[in-house]
Amino acid sequence: MTLDEQFSALADEYRRQLLVSLETKSTRPARLLSSTEAGSHGPEFEDLLLRHVHLPKLVAHGYIDWNEETWQVTRGPKFEELRPLLRVLLANWSTFSEVELGD
Repeated sequence: MTLDEQFSALADEYRRQLLVSLETKSTRPARLLSSTEAGSHGPEFEDLLLRHVHLPKLVAHGYIDWNEETWQVTRGPKFEELRPLLRVLLANWSTFSEVELGD
């Protein structure tokens, strides 16, 4: 993966929070953003974005594996390639982030 592809994966707050969660917690994300935190389009629109944009993009890059029936998300085969960038992000979270890390 190129650095541009890694930055692209981390460019969106949904994807960033999911990937950070997979790095810091277990194999399942602790919490995805609620529709009020992520935008004003409503929960149905946000769910559509997750299902048709964010999760498929991360799957295509190989950063996550996603079971569409159970919504179980785990680290994908190329997650390790993203780890150095995630660690830099986490080490400097207060500098970069306007949103607190979820539980």
